[in-house]
Amino acid sequence: MARILIVDDDDMERTLERTILEKLGHQLYSAVDGVNALVIFRAEDIDVVITDMVMPHIDGLSLIREIRRMDESVEVIAVSGVSRDELGLAQDLGAFETLFKPVDPEKLVEAVNTAVMRSQKRTGGSTTL
Repeated sequence: MARILIVDDDDMERTLERTILEKLGHQLYSAVDGVNALVIFRAEDIDVVITDMVMPHIDGLSLIREIRRMDESVEVIAVSGVSRDELGLAQDLGAFETLFKPVDPEKLVEAVNTAVMRSQKRTGGSTTL
């Protein structure tokens, strides 16, 4: 079981992603913005972060930068409904996967499964699918 943080200021999108991922049996955390996400990230041992790009207070790019500063090995999936350019920048900052909104459930599951496998390799298998 992986510990996954979903960050999105859109309640419907956050709920959709959570509903999809709950079926996989992961431990899920939710944050409405980058500020709240950093509080959770510092308090929990997060394996995967799924973050929206456009949010109040701390946007997705700034959040990825801060997460990378704290832990370069965490897996990041960037999501945007606004700009493919931002998703490219997110990859430059270390997001291994990007998804465009509305998120396709199959692509989200595939991205999370890949992130969990990458995390397992990094941690020696302590995270389980």
